[in-house]
Amino acid sequence: MKRIVTIVALTCAVAFQVNAQNTEEENLKMAEQTVKLADANPTDGKKQYDAATALIGIAVNTDGKYDRAISYAHKALEIAKAQKEQKDTLLANTYSLLSTIYLMQGSVDNACDFMELSVDAAEDQLGRYDAATIYNRLKTGLTLISIYPDTRRGFLHVMQAFYDNDKAPANKRIKNLEQFNIRLNLAMEQMLTAHTNANRFAIPVVMVDGEKSFMVQTRDWHIGQPLVNWLSPNMLRSQEERQAHSGENIILMNDKGEFRRLSKEEGQKVVLDTPNFMINTSSREIEAERNASYLWYLQPQVYNDTVKRFEEFINKK
Repeated sequence: MKRIVTIVALTCAVAFQVNAQNTEEENLKMAEQTVKLADANPTDGKKQYDAATALIGIAVNTDGKYDRAISYAHKALEIAKAQKEQKDTLLANTYSLLSTIYLMQGSVDNACDFMELSVDAAEDQLGRYDAATIYNRLKTGLTLISIYPDTRRGFLHVMQAFYDNDKAPANKRIKNLEQFNIRLNLAMEQMLTAHTNANRFAIPVVMVDGEKSFMVQTRDWHIGQPLVNWLSPNMLRSQEERQAHSGENIILMNDKGEFRRLSKEEGQKVVLDTPNFMINTSSREIEAERNASYLWYLQPQVYNDTVKRFEEFINKK
């Protein structure tokens, strides 16, 4: 079986094969020779790739213009994509090279797109559960988390890498990935931070006696705290404890902004009912039950005013 070269995900510090001992003129001459070789062999994807790489090295050390490098990289990409069967790593390597160029240009969206295409191309060739695939996806995920504004994009790759390693056959998986589980933990913390910020002004909506109400306090959470980890404490309790304290400490708010503290018996009638739903393929909309629970996101000022009134309500003697 042929040896597959590992496709390492993009990093900001990329070293190119330009001889530091040569003069700038000598390096330029070497690059142009590589370009001429590519022009003489327009169907050779590897030579187009080499030309792009050489031109990047020149751009790094001269004018910072990558147009020619991009042009040859795209030539290599078209040749690689035209192959009916991927016999080498040209496709994945070229995607990675384009990702590098776009990142150097400050085009983060394009860089991240091509980075993901690179790891997907390598997975198509190696298989999902190959150690190199898992490693590539992990590195890609960590890089995406560090450069892309939406943490979810990289987090999904990190989670998949650890999940796939657990599910891979013993002779495929990375043997000591658990030594790096702090990377998964840090990615989880970054994801939780983003989730917390996204739910800073959220409150649950429940139906009580056929009417919509805002739930502003439960046994473990109240408005004024981000709506994060508000269900976990109860999930961690035993079934007996959950039943014993069911319905306690619930405060609701109606559409008029009026608060009401429920008795335990009233609280037991409040059900957090997640909706059943299906997709309407014609409208491309998800259709859900109208009376099910959902989250409502208040404007920051409205939320802060509601918190203030809530605190006044619970502090009344």
